[in-house]
Amino acid sequence: MTVEAFPTFPSVPPAAAAPDVSRVAPETPAPKPTGAIARLELLLRDPSAFLDALDAARGSHDALASLLRTLVAAVVVGGGIFGAVVGAHRGGRQVVFTAVKLPLVLLMTLVVCVPAFVALARAARLSLGARSIVALALGSCARFALVLLGLAPFVWLIEGWTVGYHRVILAVVAVCVAAGVAAGRLLFSGLSRMAGGVRVGVAFVALFALVGAQASWILRPFVVRPRTQHVPFVRALEGDLFEAVSSSARSSMGWYTRDLEAIERRSVAVPCPEGSTCD
Repeated sequence: MTVEAFPTFPSVPPAAAAPDVSRVAPETPAPKPTGAIARLELLLRDPSAFLDALDAARGSHDALASLLRTLVAAVVVGGGIFGAVVGAHRGGRQVVFTAVKLPLVLLMTLVVCVPAFVALARAARLSLGARSIVALALGSCARFALVLLGLAPFVWLIEGWTVGYHRVILAVVAVCVAAGVAAGRLLFSGLSRMAGGVRVGVAFVALFALVGAQASWILRPFVVRPRTQHVPFVRALEGDLFEAVSSSARSSMGWYTRDLEAIERRSVAVPCPEGSTCD
């Protein structure tokens, strides 16, 4: 038998060697946003990622200072534009007055409450320095102002429907509550990373709400009554904010305080004068 009688097969190339996984370079993490607009977008859309960026900025004084400047600018611009929209219900110089007063309320409340926040964090032995606490509180306040800015068209629409003074007040209060919930989410997300942080957050939010309510009451009016002829920058201190909101809620349903007082006067039994009849 000759050699040609056996069939020949094509040569098969050797299998490619499997890649060495140990030599594959690890993926580099995506760089954190550094621009002001990118930081604010992160603050609104992804609170957890913003807190990570805040943790990264704590090691650099310049980075943290730049972030704080961005947050202060967000409070001033967001709160100022929302205040101008609220003041547009009356128009005129009230637009400027409210655009100045609303950021002033937020910043003044921060100045009063942040030292108490630092004291509460120290008492609970949280692993946060004073600068980190200031950054977290300011970030929450900036998120509050940005949410107000996003909901400003809703308030403008309510004003355009001429639904009345009291309903505009209730719309403004509802928008502020929604913004407060968004700000609280950021605050508690940051504090929940540490044991005992949630209790500190509850105490700080309660204090901030009370001080902010009183500060807004001191700097009123924001939504001016229609019968007011001359709009003051601030009004004389009388009553409190919670009484005013309750009164606006009753008035929006047609229950006015003066009518309730008249009903109460009529319901009180008046004794008849001596020598006369009450028939």
